Order: sequence, then structure tokens, then C-alpha cells
Amino acid sequence: MQIRCLLIPLLLASAISCTTRRGLKIVAVNKDGTFPDRIQKSLESALKWFENAILIEDPKSRLTFKKLEQVLGYRPTDNVGKVTIQTPNKLFSLDIKSPEFQELFDASDMLIFIREKQCAPSSRPSATGSHMKNSYETFSKRGMMQWCYHEEDPEFPYFDLIRHEILHILGFGTENLDTPEMENYQWKNEDNTVSQARRYFFKTNGSTTALDEVKKHFGCDNLKGVESDIDAHHLNEYIFHNELMTPFIQNGKNYLSWISVALIENIYKGQVYHVDKKFVAAEADSYTFGKGFGCSWLQKSCHEFLEERTDSPRPAPFCPKEDNNSPTIKCFKTGPKTAHLLNCHEKMGVSVDNGIPDPTNSKYQNPFTRFCPIYTDYERMLSKYPLSDCNKSEYPE
Repeated sequence: MQIRCLLIPLLLASAISCTTRRGLKIVAVNKDGTFPDRIQKSLESALKWFENAILIEDPKSRLTFKKLEQVLGYRPTDNVGKVTIQTPNKLFSLDIKSPEFQELFDASDMLIFIREKQCAPSSRPSATGSHMKNSYETFSKRGMMQWCYHEEDPEFPYFDLIRHEILHILGFGTENLDTPEMENYQWKNEDNTVSQARRYFFKTNGSTTALDEVKKHFGCDNLKGVESDIDAHHLNEYIFHNELMTPFIQNGKNYLSWISVALIENIYKGQVYHVDKKFVAAEADSYTFGKGFGCSWLQKSCHEFLEERTDSPRPAPFCPKEDNNSPTIKCFKTGPKTAHLLNCHEKMGVSVDNGIPDPTNSKYQNPFTRFCPIYTDYERMLSKYPLSDCNKSEYPE
């Protein structure tokens, strides 16, 4: 029974404080054992990050262990016995029906049950975090993370993916399921034709803090709301790019911005989560995409935005202005005789997020970028490799 003596000090170490707020204690429960080493370490690091970044004031959950047994996150046919437990500080196994597991439940703020989901063999790593709050709860003590991977990717940012999904489990974009606010607007295409477009906004329960952060970051005071995806589960991918809470995890660094910080502190009606601003400041200040882009980036089309900047070079990750319709390619030197090419004319098989139709007279056919001249994967490549001049004699095929 020694483990019972160790669990409480292990999990409550951060609770000893002169203030009523303390770090959020999250425990991951995996019936399938451990992930490959890099993914498991990313999970541990993410749990440590939450314990430092998110502060709470001892939420009074009405979810008892008896009620938890009915909805453990696994089907009865799973025949769950021993499970792998990952805390911010320790990795070990427990029987899910043991008194020790009940003690773990009582000592933690949230248990996240991990299970595998089916996915295509060629797909990149993905996960889905589910918010599991019942009507009788004011704070959820449990969540579900479904996970898909085929082999460990040495470059994929698992740490960011896990943080992203845990924030959904905490309620980011999932706690309020009301229909998001929407407005119609006009989108000017590259050939000067106009399409009807739609944008969606988070409902923020009357708080303007997140909107104020958007205004400050982009330099635009005339905004209706914080633009989201169609379900208001995420920040809008096109607008916010490599922010942590957009739908697509970039292959490089994904930043938690002050915008998401404000949204986290507004998840419940009545603040439950408090973000340690000092702890996240370095990361939040490093989010620079779109900084100072102004109202045209937020309210007009990409081509209108670029037309207004003809007197200055286009900022990264926008493709340089093309001459004589020749493709503009960026090359990154990945080895003595090898290079990785980014092509602005790339096309990805996704749906455009604001509902505009495919342009008929455009060189740019990537719906992921709203058919705009933007390099995908630019930040990751720039962080790893030097730019090259794309000399074919230097990089023979």
C-alpha cells in the first residue's frame, strides 16, 4: 500500500501556497500502456505546463467516484484492468477499480482518459479532446482524448498537439455550444471578381478582453468579434495561422497568444481558470504572425490586403510578388546537395474556411490559404534550415 502514501504528496505538491489559487492537477489515464518515448515525454511535459500555466481556486466538482465508474471513458467491452497513469511528475500503473485509483481521482482536478482512434495509414498525427461536463457539474473532472498515430514522427510537435486538445477538454471552444455569431461580407479575388463570404465569431459572455487583445495585436480598433472557425471551437486558421488554438497544428512552433489566454479565462460563466501571465509571457510575446497587419487583414480579402502594401515587401509567409507569371519558389538548404522547395502554387485537399468558391482565374489554388499567395510550412522550414537561391546546378535532381 506504499503507493497510497505517495500519491497525495505527489499530486498536491503545487497546492501549498499563500494564496487560494494553485496549479491545475491533470492526470492522464491510458488503458493501452505508454506511447512511444517522444510522445510520452511530450504528454508529461504538457501536464507539467498546465500545472504551471493554469491556476484554479479548488473547484467543487459534484462528480463522485461512484458516478465516475459509470462513465469512465471506456466501454464495458474494453475489459479495462490495469491502466498507465501519467502525472506531471511520475509514470506508473494502477488497477482502474482499485482503492488507489479512487485516491488518485480524489487528489486530482481532472482525469483524462486516452484511447486510440482509427485513422488513415497516410494521415499525420491527430487527436480529439472531448469536454465531458454533465449538467450537474460546474467544473468537469474528466475528459477524453482520442489519439491517432502510426509511427513516431521525429519532427511533429506532439507537445503542442497535446496542449491544444487538453485546452478543448478544459472547455476551450467546447463548453459553450451555442450557435456562433456570423456575418456575411464580400471577398475580392485575384482577378477582381467578388465572392460572397462568411465569418464566425466566438461568443464571449459579454467580455471584451479577448477582442481587445485581437485589436492590440493586429492594430485594428474597428472589429465586431474574435474570428473563429465555423463551429466556434477554434481561432480562425487563416487569420491567426500558427496560434496554438487554430484547427491545424503547424509542423513548427504553435504559440499560445494573449488572445487565447483571454479566451481561456472566459471559458465558464464566472471565471474558473486563471492563467499565470508571468509563466506564459515569453511564449505569448513570441506570437508575431499578423502583428500590425491592420484592419484590412481582418476584414478584407488577402488580395486587397496585399494591394495596400505595394510600397513595401510582402511579409513572411506571403510569397513575393511574381513577375511575368513565373512561379516563385523558396528553397531551404537541407543538406550539402539537397534542398526542400516551397511552391506558392501548391494545392491542398481541404475546404476553404469562409465559404468562397474556387476561383476560376487565379494562379493560386490552395483553399487552406483562401487562394492567397502564402507559403505553407514556411515557419518550420525557416527555423530549421537556411534559405537557398534554388540553384539547380547546386541541387541536381
